[in-house]
Amino acid sequence: MKKLSIIALVLLVFITGGLFAGGEAESEVTTIVFGDVSWDSVQVHNRIMAFIIENGLTGYKADFIPGDTLPILNGLQQGDVDVDMESWHSNFPEVYAKGIASGDIVDLGMNMPDSPQGWYIPRYLVEGPDAPAPDLKGLEDLPKYAYLFPDPEDRDKGIILGGVAGWSQMAYSEELFEKYNLGETFNLAITGSNTALAGTMVGAYKKGDPWVGYYWEPTAILGRLDMVRLEGSEWDPALVHVLVNKSMLEKAPDVVEILTAYTTTVAENNEFLAKMDNDNLSTQEVAIWFLKNKETTWTKWVSSDVASKVKSALAAL
Repeated sequence: MKKLSIIALVLLVFITGGLFAGGEAESEVTTIVFGDVSWDSVQVHNRIMAFIIENGLTGYKADFIPGDTLPILNGLQQGDVDVDMESWHSNFPEVYAKGIASGDIVDLGMNMPDSPQGWYIPRYLVEGPDAPAPDLKGLEDLPKYAYLFPDPEDRDKGIILGGVAGWSQMAYSEELFEKYNLGETFNLAITGSNTALAGTMVGAYKKGDPWVGYYWEPTAILGRLDMVRLEGSEWDPALVHVLVNKSMLEKAPDVVEILTAYTTTVAENNEFLAKMDNDNLSTQEVAIWFLKNKETTWTKWVSSDVASKVKSALAAL
């Protein structure tokens, strides 16, 4: 009986110790929360980085919080979000400046150093033997071609799709509209959503019809469609940076090191977004496609040891 009691005690200590050890090990896993803003490219970047840290580093797992730009930026400042992989903060400079000034947000540099915005038209309007507007180069040329872009609700004028209601860029579209006196020949339209704006462009392009309006890169649509940005509408490229909450500097310095090196191009983003659209891939699937097909890009962000582990994980899929 005494021997059995001793054995039971040893087993109890072993089991209890195991439980505590397991709990301690689990507590050592650090969750990195990515802001899953509503457009595809940032969600792909989140999953590229999540795969790298979960498979190339030790002690990390990723989580994603969905939200629009301002809630994610505010969450980043408050510490509810750890990483914003694609902050278009030049559209919300006051919120960004406040977060940086307080020290709560740390800017790790550009994700994409060349992110154009402006008013676009299909290339077939201006190039080719049957191009109806070969002299349409810039905004000052638009009035003489207003008849090509008839407003369905006002046939006496053309229509320019200026952007989406509530987007900060609409103010600049309105400024351009006034600067070039386009109100005499055009109406400036506002769509209710990006889906509606994109739908008008794609619909016109499929039929070979004229279209003029605001869009930006990188996007799947401009990865698929051959569009030309009009001269005079090239406002400053958006600042698309990687931001982190200040707590990341202490809790995940190795992740911060990779994020600081993380950089892509608009062409790469357009390519993977077009791939996603054409092949009907999920954001996770296109992230894996990127890691498998853009090795020369992402291996520059990480050490050889991390790269080797990530490649092994990819090979096992």
